[in-house]
Amino acid sequence: MSAFFKHNTNLMMVLGTGLCVGVGGTILYFKLTSAFLREIHRLSSSIETLKAEISILNEKLEGKSKWRKKRSGYYSVISASSGDETDNYEDALGGSSEFETPTEGDSDTEDIVKVEQSADVTALYTEIDTFIDGGETEKLKAYELLQSNKTKYLTDADFHWRLAKCTYQLAQIEGAKGNIEKKKEMLYTAKDTAERAIHLNQKSANSHKWYSITLGSIGDYEGTQNKIKNGYTFKEHIEKAIELNKTDPSNHHLLGRWCYGVYMLSWLERKAAATLFATPPTSTAGEALTHFLEADRLNPGVWKENLLYIGKCYVELGKYPEAVEWLEKASLLPVVSQDDKTAEIEIESILAKYGGK
Repeated sequence: MSAFFKHNTNLMMVLGTGLCVGVGGTILYFKLTSAFLREIHRLSSSIETLKAEISILNEKLEGKSKWRKKRSGYYSVISASSGDETDNYEDALGGSSEFETPTEGDSDTEDIVKVEQSADVTALYTEIDTFIDGGETEKLKAYELLQSNKTKYLTDADFHWRLAKCTYQLAQIEGAKGNIEKKKEMLYTAKDTAERAIHLNQKSANSHKWYSITLGSIGDYEGTQNKIKNGYTFKEHIEKAIELNKTDPSNHHLLGRWCYGVYMLSWLERKAAATLFATPPTSTAGEALTHFLEADRLNPGVWKENLLYIGKCYVELGKYPEAVEWLEKASLLPVVSQDDKTAEIEIESILAKYGGK
């Protein structure tokens, strides 16, 4: 992914995607198939909490011999519920489910139905997430699962951001195969789907994150004015994602990349920006470093590319010993993906230049 963010790139691409891009205007491909991002998912997963809550409820209901008739109600996943005991189950799923409040005398049965529904949703999402983090075949299985369940979750933000994420990843695969028009079509679909997720739940951090990523991905196909607008929108939604979920390292890394890209604009690019913006975007190496360090604090020492950018920021700040320290840490991490290979080349290059300082 390092190649996607070389600093001597076209200004419009920097502003259009919200990040620096690579040769040929390649947009950010924030690949979530890496081991690191699978770890992010595990860290953010609430499955174990849900299981514990279900166990507690089952203990409370154990010994009841009769089911009382459940009155007609509905289950939707648009907004938070009314604050009774079922909130615990919704929190375990991410806090976006709403259940009709049962009448007195029906609560036990309603609780059981709610738990079963929550468990079903969690099982589905767990399966989808596992497939999304796999290879191309698994990603296609995830996409098929999402499409086959689409009508059931029309009002579920968690469903929509997953669909956006999967569609985005498959678009990248289509692009790698040379299916450029199919890639473009799928990227716009992914962007619209992520935007729908935000409309369904403004407080979904993943919806904001995936809207930012998919919005950035259409930069190659947009005119100058839209690119400029999208650059600001990208940053706005990444910052919103951080506000809603401060413990997701990927959000901090993304914002760091945006800051680093803006900081590395050349003098001519800055002059051009001044003619296009009432208030041109500005940032510093120190600001970018803050975000990269926060990403590392949340997931210490395991993301080669993030460590690379910490080192690059220290180089820009003239703190060469610190830069070398972080780059040497990065060089010790295994090369697993193509992104790691790209990062390793840059790490070796910078160490060769500053290692003796």
